[in-house]
Amino acid sequence: MLISCESVSTNTSTPNDSDTDDSWLIPEDQVFVGAGRDDIPSIDDPSFKPVGEINFLEDDELIIGVKIGNEIRGYPHQILNYHEIVNDFIGDEAVAVTFCPLTGSALAWNREIEGEVTEFGVSGLIHKNNLIAYDRATNSYWSQMLEQSVNGERIGTKLQSYGIIEMNWKAWKQHFPDSEVLTGETGFDRDYSSYPYGRNYSSDDNNIIFPINREDDRLDRKELGHGVLYNLDLHVFVLSDFPDSTIVVNRNVAGEDLVIIGNADQNFITSYSSVASDGTELSFSVSEQDQPALLEDEEGNVWNYFGEAISGPRTGEKLKPIRSYNAYWFAWADFFGLDPRRPHISTP
Repeated sequence: MLISCESVSTNTSTPNDSDTDDSWLIPEDQVFVGAGRDDIPSIDDPSFKPVGEINFLEDDELIIGVKIGNEIRGYPHQILNYHEIVNDFIGDEAVAVTFCPLTGSALAWNREIEGEVTEFGVSGLIHKNNLIAYDRATNSYWSQMLEQSVNGERIGTKLQSYGIIEMNWKAWKQHFPDSEVLTGETGFDRDYSSYPYGRNYSSDDNNIIFPINREDDRLDRKELGHGVLYNLDLHVFVLSDFPDSTIVVNRNVAGEDLVIIGNADQNFITSYSSVASDGTELSFSVSEQDQPALLEDEEGNVWNYFGEAISGPRTGEKLKPIRSYNAYWFAWADFFGLDPRRPHISTP
């Protein structure tokens, strides 16, 4: 894989240069050419199999989960390491599942933008080690971690995100045995058992591909943190601070009442607003019921991993999603560390 550390501002051969303009929402000298456009090919015709037919994943490998309607789909990091974007339909929803191996960040976007369904591809450009996607309708560039267009016709447009969860394969098999999982039948010749940046990338703090603009040594660079972005503030909950059993944290974060759920043994951490649709503030605990239950509240409602009430008086309701996702600490600090007080590090 071709990796360059030449910035766009000093490179006259940027991918599809004629399709972009000179206006960027991010510093142009911080945008680097990592590869050519679509050299990392998106998966546009994904193939899925039931959990019971998946035999290529080890228990400790991570998987991204998306639920829309009654469909639950899993997207293994192992496949996305080589593709970074899956253009999919889940039910009637056009979804792009995105994963940046360099920053450890996964997000899912609605592919319908301003009434038009588009596909996303990998631009080959990098900002703060993070994926810059492009849409194939307008060739606009999109920052994954900023969740908005940073260059092109749609500059400034923000993406509608879907709530996702991440966990290891051992936990996924236990919690979602009836789900479908993305396979390695992608149409591309890739060795998905290998890793494009070295097996130690996720643990080696010195293995950083592109320059870091803003360092924060309060945590190791590759600590995985769940970032909650609210009211122009960022609070990061570090996965390794959670025990090897599921715990629930009810907390006010930056003025928003939240519930944070984590389990270090399952590599699982997620969060939701704890304010119900009618304005009632709920308090949650770990559910003692069988799967797919995750949470219980004082009203007797039981909620699943995707924030949906599956029994009790609020059956059918969903907890309000918040702007939150997982990423490596160095990426959180580089994107949002404006002064020594940010990002805030939160403990369970």
